[in-house]
Amino acid sequence: MQTVDVDAIVRAVANWALRREDIRAMALVGSWARGNPHQGSDVDLLLLSDRADEYRHRQKWLAEIDLESAGFGIASSEDESYGVVWSFHIALVPSGKAELTFAPFSWARAGEVDAGTLHIVKDAFHIIFDKDEILTKLVAAVISE
Repeated sequence: MQTVDVDAIVRAVANWALRREDIRAMALVGSWARGNPHQGSDVDLLLLSDRADEYRHRQKWLAEIDLESAGFGIASSEDESYGVVWSFHIALVPSGKAELTFAPFSWARAGEVDAGTLHIVKDAFHIIFDKDEILTKLVAAVISE
């Protein structure tokens, strides 16, 4: 996947997420945020919501994301749990992958950072939007450690 494709996917997800009152922040993580993606790298996006579990049980929200304007369709999808967060892995057509990870606000509480969260934030973390500065405070807390 090329940078222009990644930018289009991020923009499509951000445009959808910004319209959702419950989604308070979004960040790009992983190899694309780090700047060293390889041929098979997926676009890893973290979405912070007080209703993260609802997205897992009602997946019609995926059709609300205008991936078509980014030049992509959805070939398949599956979800996976990672403790308090869960991810939706999406195979895109003509080619590419995205992983949308939904996390509750508690995941980002600066005073309660677990080892997994610490690793993600220190490794590669680029805030796309942060309506309440929750992720900004998390990053500041991690940097000060």
